[in-house]
Amino acid sequence: MSEVLLTLSTRPAQADAITDWLLEENLPGFTSWQAWGHSNRNEQLTLAEQIQGKQKRTMIGMHLPEEQAEEMLTKLREQFAHYDVHYWLQPLMDFGHLQ
Repeated sequence: MSEVLLTLSTRPAQADAITDWLLEENLPGFTSWQAWGHSNRNEQLTLAEQIQGKQKRTMIGMHLPEEQAEEMLTKLREQFAHYDVHYWLQPLMDFGHLQ
């Protein structure tokens, strides 16, 4: 079974609800960090974001077996259908601790 990196990008105001939900999903763990999103889709940006040319985002990353990641995406679509969440899956070649 291959492992993938599932990355979610959402608005900071929506991130707490998503991370709370993920904590209840019995995952081994995930990482979150702040980032800036840049897009040519101005209709999704506030006026201030359009002027700045960027939007604050919260990124959430987790590595999972591919099948579990697909199941997680299905559940996320059901739970957060009206949230602004962009995602991507990447295959993992290797992972672990440096111990």
